[in-house]
Amino acid sequence: MQHNLFIKITAVGISLLIVSFLLPVISIKNIDTILISATFLYGMFYGFQISLVLGNFLQLKNLLGTETGGLLAVLHLAKIIDGKFAQEVEKRIESYIMRAIDNPLTHYVQRTNKDFFAIFEPLETLEVKGEAKLAALNYLNEALYYLPQTRNQIAQVAPRDIDPPEWALLIILAGILIVALFFERQPDVISKISTAIFATTVISSLFLLDEVDSNRIQKTKLEYDIFNETLTAMGKLRYYPRFAIRRGILGRGTPKPYRVGVFSHFPSLTPREIKIIE
Repeated sequence: MQHNLFIKITAVGISLLIVSFLLPVISIKNIDTILISATFLYGMFYGFQISLVLGNFLQLKNLLGTETGGLLAVLHLAKIIDGKFAQEVEKRIESYIMRAIDNPLTHYVQRTNKDFFAIFEPLETLEVKGEAKLAALNYLNEALYYLPQTRNQIAQVAPRDIDPPEWALLIILAGILIVALFFERQPDVISKISTAIFATTVISSLFLLDEVDSNRIQKTKLEYDIFNETLTAMGKLRYYPRFAIRRGILGRGTPKPYRVGVFSHFPSLTPREIKIIE
């Protein structure tokens, strides 16, 4: 994703540099007033939006870490209580994580509620004796209380936060700013190059805002790596859906073996066949 962002910025920069040299230099009175006003308004509004989406992005990373860490804690508590019980919980956690990986980050909470609460279903028939096991059971019940709250918070911060009207205002202000920059430039080479650089910076800032708002800036980390690190900690093979692999999420250094989910009726996520890549 960062590679695509670099390509877009480079393409815009080259295009604006060409336009800056080919477009005739036209002098307009009081254009500097428009430039100053547009710069102030754009900077103020953009600063508010980027601080908002960065806050959501950082909170999302923390919440995902809290959820996956909580799942590992649940598994270790289950092992304290009973071996067979732990095996059942482990199987259900693994199934839940794989379903979470199958679904996009913005919707996985809503689409995996059944799989998540299935993790705790074995508690309904569990009989525990012993002080240490009872203490572990109490912590398990606390996890059942707190983890759904974490998931609900993820559901709030994962979707886009900037609405179309706000994007429209940002784009209009950016357009006015770029036009004012071009009318403000002088015939000399340095002025033309500077104008292209500043205009590229304005457009790049919108690209960056979109990347953060859509969570694309660390998409592989958020949607796949965090969950797969949990699978690895459980002693399980990493898992990737085939449609994600076709989109290029795997780097050349991806360790093998790993599992691949194949969906014969994609975009439907059922049925799913698991293949191991050696």
